[in-house]
Amino acid sequence: MKPRRQASLQGRLLQVLLLAVGLVAVLLMALDYLAFQSGIADRVAQRSAAEGLGEALADVDEPVAAAIVRATEMQFNRSRRAAGLPGIEDLAFALQTHDGRLVYASEALKDAKGTVALAPEQLRQPVVRTGGHAYWPCLHDTARWRVMLFEPVVQDSVLLRWLGGGLLPSILVAIPLLMLPLWWAVRTGLAPLRRLVSVLAVRDAGELAPLDLDLRYAELQPIVNSIDGLLAQARQHVAQERALAHNTAHELRTPLAVIAAHAHALATASDAASAGVARQGIQRGVQRTSHLVDQLLTLARLESSGGAHPAESVDLAAVCRQHLIDLTPLADSRGIEMALVSPDECHATTVLPALHSILDNLLRNALCHCPAGSHVEVQLAQRDGQIRIAVLDDGPGMPAEERAQAFDRFFRGQTAGPGSGLGLAIVSEAVRLLGGRVFFDTQEGAGLWVVVEWHGGGAEP
Repeated sequence: MKPRRQASLQGRLLQVLLLAVGLVAVLLMALDYLAFQSGIADRVAQRSAAEGLGEALADVDEPVAAAIVRATEMQFNRSRRAAGLPGIEDLAFALQTHDGRLVYASEALKDAKGTVALAPEQLRQPVVRTGGHAYWPCLHDTARWRVMLFEPVVQDSVLLRWLGGGLLPSILVAIPLLMLPLWWAVRTGLAPLRRLVSVLAVRDAGELAPLDLDLRYAELQPIVNSIDGLLAQARQHVAQERALAHNTAHELRTPLAVIAAHAHALATASDAASAGVARQGIQRGVQRTSHLVDQLLTLARLESSGGAHPAESVDLAAVCRQHLIDLTPLADSRGIEMALVSPDECHATTVLPALHSILDNLLRNALCHCPAGSHVEVQLAQRDGQIRIAVLDDGPGMPAEERAQAFDRFFRGQTAGPGSGLGLAIVSEAVRLLGGRVFFDTQEGAGLWVVVEWHGGGAEP
């Protein structure tokens, strides 16, 4: 299949210019057409000619008057023919006395019998038909004479041909005078874009440094700024992925080393007690490694899912209660009391997998970092479609200087307990999918207060 030819911006601009010239020509023709029609309606030129002829006939007898009208007719029509307008017809004149006696009439006004039939009421019509022609009449009465001037009706097609013929030479001259400067302006104006294309064409795919180009024109510079912005995001993403790979390898190294050590101890154990200790060590290492892998997979799913999970209507209070029930064995084993403060029902539209990740990680973090005898509370509220879930605990809390980095992947504070440092990073990514925000709120005394807010729709309870 023959490839389709790409459109040219330069050609498009030249086409637009031609269209603009055509529209201007049409507009000028329309204005001239309206001006012509207005002049015909006013009969200014015809009245002036008839009045002048009437003054010239004021003191002459009939033969001389007829000769003057005939000479005037010849002069006017000679001037009309000299204009060179195609299809132009001659003016016609007639002269009567006040009693209706015809003194002179142009041949074009006469019928086949050589007579002229012009009733007074006919002369007052916008268009008069006589002698096989249509005329715009103009009547002027003096003390002695009735002077009549008849201008042939011009058809619209003929008039437009006249107007177009007058404009066409000017347009033909104007087009190249406009095209050449525009072609030069477009060609030089697109030169910075061609320079940008050449820079990108020779750039290595792995080079993420800013382009740092000046495209000279204010309208083009945002293109470079946008590309530099994308490159900056790519650099940040690459740095994050490298850090993730490094941290993942570091986090996996420890449990794998523990598993290897206990496996060696199990292989060389001399008694059942030593073998049991080794097996328990292997089991703990496998559990820690499995938990880390699960966390990484959860984070990867949240980062790559985008809008893959549709929002659905759920009862948030029921979801929170179920999470507390599921984690009750872990809380009991650590001697921690859990509670839920919420309405009986709280219906909203949300992305359920993201909500599960938020509740699971916030509650597990609280249970893992709080000592025995602590209290963990989940608060749920809804107002004007805004959902607020807060997880409070009275554990050791987190220093204020560490909270800015708390949602980074693999970040673990100085007082952190066991864990991979991915829990709050998963919460942050899940909240992003909900289109909300997560932050630390203030709380008197020790403990930590993590708040998640997003717009979930639904009706207030």
